[in-house]
Amino acid sequence: MEDEIITDEATIIKINNIINKNKVDDLLRFMSKRQNINATNQWLGYLFYLIQTISVFSTSLGQAYVNPYLSWSGIFLSSVGTLIHAVINSNNKINSSLMTNIKAIKSGSYVDELNIDALEEKSSGTPTIANFKKSITEV
Repeated sequence: MEDEIITDEATIIKINNIINKNKVDDLLRFMSKRQNINATNQWLGYLFYLIQTISVFSTSLGQAYVNPYLSWSGIFLSSVGTLIHAVINSNNKINSSLMTNIKAIKSGSYVDELNIDALEEKSSGTPTIANFKKSITEV
């Protein structure tokens, strides 16, 4: 069955209101996630440097006093610090992705879960819902 063309202006307005509400909800969610990630990264950064400092200190003491347990504990702590650093880097990538979405919402180019079929005209020339937004604003 071919897509129906929506001609009722009230329906189109209602659809646009739903889409705009979704954008606002997404914006609030993205900002909240960024705030949480920033706070978490700050604490993880402190923890990373603390663990790395203890790691270097215990490895050095283990070598100085020929204590293999202390040396291996330092190596283990260094591994834990590396994992924490990987989480920080992962959070930074998520954070920049969230910022890209926030900028897209601000500029008006944000599309949630992009679906190419909904944004372009069909090959038959039949317009889709996304094209009605232009026709409403032009009227």
